[in-house]
Amino acid sequence: MSPLTESPRFAVIVGAFGRKEYLLRAVRSVRAQTLPRECIELVVSKDFADPEVDRALEASGATIFSDPEGVIGRKQRNALAVSTAPWVTFLDDDDELEPERLARVAEVVRAHPEVGFYRCRVSVIGRDDAPIPRERWRTHEVDRGFDELGAVCLAPDRPNDAFEIGTRRTFATFSSSSMTFRRELLDGEVGEVFQRSYVADTFLYLAAALRPVGLFLDDRRLTRYRHGGWSMTNDPRWFPRAVAGLTDMAELAERHGRTDFARYFRELAAHYGRLQLGQAITLAIDAGAPRRDVARGTAAYLRCLGAHRAERRLTLDTWAAALYGLGYPVAPSAVWRLARRWITAGRP
Repeated sequence: MSPLTESPRFAVIVGAFGRKEYLLRAVRSVRAQTLPRECIELVVSKDFADPEVDRALEASGATIFSDPEGVIGRKQRNALAVSTAPWVTFLDDDDELEPERLARVAEVVRAHPEVGFYRCRVSVIGRDDAPIPRERWRTHEVDRGFDELGAVCLAPDRPNDAFEIGTRRTFATFSSSSMTFRRELLDGEVGEVFQRSYVADTFLYLAAALRPVGLFLDDRRLTRYRHGGWSMTNDPRWFPRAVAGLTDMAELAERHGRTDFARYFRELAAHYGRLQLGQAITLAIDAGAPRRDVARGTAAYLRCLGAHRAERRLTLDTWAAALYGLGYPVAPSAVWRLARRWITAGRP
């Protein structure tokens, strides 16, 4: 190949943490790339042992990296150290790449050598790999902003555009599986903070915005995002981890002079902090906690609403936990039944 047509090398790091149901499908999607195989370094990071799965991974040519680490950012950075390719994708084990995904990134990089971060849109699939109808996609999966914008190449000398387009006009901070980036984005201080993070996708976008690189936000749908699997956001422990990670990102952005990102992440931290407090109320009611404990939790929730005006929306999501907490001392059985339905529906 000539220098103008030669492809960069990519490391695809597939992370499988606590499940194996979809792992081999993700690996097959990497091996089905139209890019030459020698351009792709495949690493599988997992926290379980399974002889049958391991044999299949070895047959695929994957490097298997066993890591019991519990923090997502540290897991991913540990796996990053095992790889050598200059471009990296963290692929969740239940997601898949379209066959032309990495070839498209290579095409973008050759046309725009200043680019250090690439992100595409997603299409949504179900447990059986079948496409899910568009009307059932969530807002951030549809990501209509790109219908108007098309593909966007943000130059390194226009850092404010990264904030406006990535957080206000589109959902470009969503889905690390849809992102490919130069490995040096996670060097130094940025990488050290990343190691504490449970919000990898948003962090990777911030890391790109803090570096002197271009960002290419593609309107093509080249990552398959799966509905129906277990999600970390369904874990009661996720909200405090999200708050801590977003606070870390706000402080990192502040140190780099990005007050726009810092303000945005503090607002998100307040939002997830409210959800955490609301979840604690409903879980306490579900567990039949003493009324005084529920009352204390309700007081904390109301103080949070008082301190963060943006969180005081007139929606059921906002006020249900407070109403449960206030009603519990009066009619605990009725409130318990309501809270149980709320939890069963997957609400905080």
